[in-house]
Parts: sequence; structure tokens; C-alpha cells
Amino acid sequence: MEITISYVNNRFKMETITKSNKKRTSNIARIEDTIMKLPIDPIVIKVDKKDAKIIYKEGIKLILKDYQKHLNHPLYETIFNGISEDTPIVKNVKKINKLKLAVLSLSSVVFVSIAIPKIVPSTNTTIENEVVTTYDTPSSQTEIEQQVVVEEPDQLQLADESNYELLTRLEQSKELLDGKLINNSNLPIGSRLTDFALNKIVDFINSDNGKYCFEVCNDFGVDPYGYVCLMMNESSLEHNQTIPGGENYNGFAVGISQLETPNGQEVTAFNYTTNQEETTYETMENATNIKSNIKLGIMKYQNILNRYHGNEKLAFQSYNYGHGLVDLIVAIYADEIGTSFDDVVNNYEDIGWLKYVKEAHENPKEFAKKYEQYEQYGATIRALKNWQYGTYGNGDYINNLFSYYIGIYSKNIVDGEVIEINLLDNSVVRNTYSNQNNYKIS
Repeated sequence: MEITISYVNNRFKMETITKSNKKRTSNIARIEDTIMKLPIDPIVIKVDKKDAKIIYKEGIKLILKDYQKHLNHPLYETIFNGISEDTPIVKNVKKINKLKLAVLSLSSVVFVSIAIPKIVPSTNTTIENEVVTTYDTPSSQTEIEQQVVVEEPDQLQLADESNYELLTRLEQSKELLDGKLINNSNLPIGSRLTDFALNKIVDFINSDNGKYCFEVCNDFGVDPYGYVCLMMNESSLEHNQTIPGGENYNGFAVGISQLETPNGQEVTAFNYTTNQEETTYETMENATNIKSNIKLGIMKYQNILNRYHGNEKLAFQSYNYGHGLVDLIVAIYADEIGTSFDDVVNNYEDIGWLKYVKEAHENPKEFAKKYEQYEQYGATIRALKNWQYGTYGNGDYINNLFSYYIGIYSKNIVDGEVIEINLLDNSVVRNTYSNQNNYKIS
């Protein structure tokens, strides 16, 4: 597979060539997603005056056109952060050495960036008749310490209590990625927390809009870390680019929460802080304002979460697919395993229904024909039969979402209970919710 990334008319563009087809896109979220799926550590980097060719195993080549002009862009930082200093570089190595990259130290938390130590030449070898210079970091510990400034957690000026929670979760994610915690679930928890993704998520959490998001999640009993992942999955946490006039606006899904076709729909959810229901309206005006967009999305998600009895995997999938299709999928799976609809919903651990999510995604029209005997879901089946696109939704929505998750557990309030789920083994702790105990989700 050959991937070429260029920057034309103030937009990144990507062309992907495989044996079977050629695809082009200028959707920055799709480009970032492709970059994040690249293997770790390429075999070699070949550089000429303008372009860089990064060659990975399994025949994957990434070509960066006119790369020198865009080295400071986060997209390029993501690419180069995944490259070891031991990677052979062919020809003009000086330009690569001028990179000013930053990596995130999980152990010292988000607020600190660590400069990559200066790379110095060590040995020369030959690859394909070309001179290759490899690089080592300085051997002296003193040299490294002079270049790396790390604040310990107790020295950080934490903005509020939620940052203590964030510290704990970051440490859990580090332990999970280091293999000190074992993931016994079937979901890739935190697996895409690259330097770029993690910095982006944590920068949002610590922003004014991120703090607002956490406050509203707490008001409506929704796990804020899960909802941030939902927005990361939906819009790459980019609001202005995904509203009318934005370069990634697709004509119907709006803003950071990707509210679909806002036309004044009434949205009602229960506010646990005020202890009463709250109603707002999904207008285009509200959808284009980032704070009201976030609040509307959270309120809608609370309704979905309640519908699926706290099964957040089904709830997240429903946010992407709509509850009509997810209900049909649950019904099909329940019949397959010989159980009831509610039994599937209440079994947080079993995600066998995901195979039907993928089947519906890959060929929605055939899916509708295959299961048209489920007449109680006639409206959904008719919609799929008339679906004008080749695929439906995101068949990997759940995996993608949880791969951004910071920490190892989630908490939501559903049906009068605080439900805490250990995402690594799906164990559940339930506590009765009381408005009097000032219990906080975040």
C-alpha cells in the first residue's frame, strides 16, 4: 500500500493506492485515522530535497510531499513521533534532524512536554547501495538531563479536582500500554493513545470547553471520558471545521458532537444537579455553538444510555447507527443465541452482536433483505433498502472509540444507580444514586 500526503490550497490531501483501488480524501479526520493505524518504527526513511518516503514493513510506504514546509503541523508530529532514532535515514539527514517534536510523558502528566534529546551520528551502513547514517542519543546521562525538564505531579498547578482524576487515569493508561495491566476484554482500550491523540484529548479536557463538557456530563450522569472519546471519534474534537463553512462540514452532521440535520428537535434529559428534567432544542443555531452542541450531544446520549440500561457499548453504537438499527441488531443476535432482547442489553460483557454491526456497515441493502422478516423493525429495514451509499455508518465505531479511552473504568448514572464498569474485565459495581450525597461522576 502506498500513501501520499500533500498540502494543496491550504488543505492536506491524501491518496491511498492498493492493489485493488485508489482513494483520495481531504478529510483531516480520515487522514489522522490512517496515520494512527501505521505500524510502529519504519524500516528506513528516504529523503530528497522536497519529499520524504517512509517505508514500513508489509510493503507500506508513506510519501510526504514537500514535507519541510509542514514539519510543525501536528499531523507531521504524529508521524515522526512514531519513528525511533535508530531508524536508518537515507541521504539528506540534516533536514530530519531539524525537527522540533514534542512527546507527552504519561508519568508526569499532560501539562509537560519533553524535548527529544539531540540526535548525533554514530555509525554508517549501506542499504541498497546507498549510504545510511544511523543515530544514537547521547551516552551521557548529564547531557540528557540538561535537555529534558520534567515536573513531578506534586509540583503541577492543578486547575481543579478533575485533574487528580486525570492523573490517576493517565497512570492507568501508561500501565496498560506498558503491559502492567492486563486487558481481558475484547476491546482495544487506550491502544490509540499516541502522543498526538493523547495531547489532543488532554488539551481539550483542560480547555474551557473541556471543563464545560465535564460539568455537563456530571449534571446528566454521563461518563465524561467516554463522551470525550465519542467526540474524538465523531469530529476529531474539531468544532469549527465541522460546522457550515468549515472545511470538513459534510452537509448534515454539525459540530464537535456531529448533531445530524438539526431542525429544532426537542431534547429532554434528567439533570441530576437540579434534580429535574431539562429541555432544549436541536436548532442549527445551538448546533453551531460549541457549548450548546456539547450539551445537546450529552443530553441525547443520556437518553440512549437509559434506553440500553447502561450498556454503554450499545449506547455508543446507537449514537452512530441510530437506535432503530441497533435494536434490530440486538433482536437478531438474541435470536441467534436463544435469549431475549433484554438479556442481550443487560449483558455488558457480550459484544457478539458487533458482527451484525459490521455486516450492516458493509452492505446495508443486502442486510435489509436478509432480515426483512423482522417486521417490527419495518421502518429501519425500508430505510436500509433505500440507502443511497455503499456502506452504512462506522463498522469499527466501538473499537475506535474505546481505543482513545484514558483510564480503565467508566461511570454513568442509569435508572437510579451509579454504574461503574471495569473496562478490562467488564466487572460491574452498582451503587444507589442519591442527590443528597453529592456523588460526582467526574
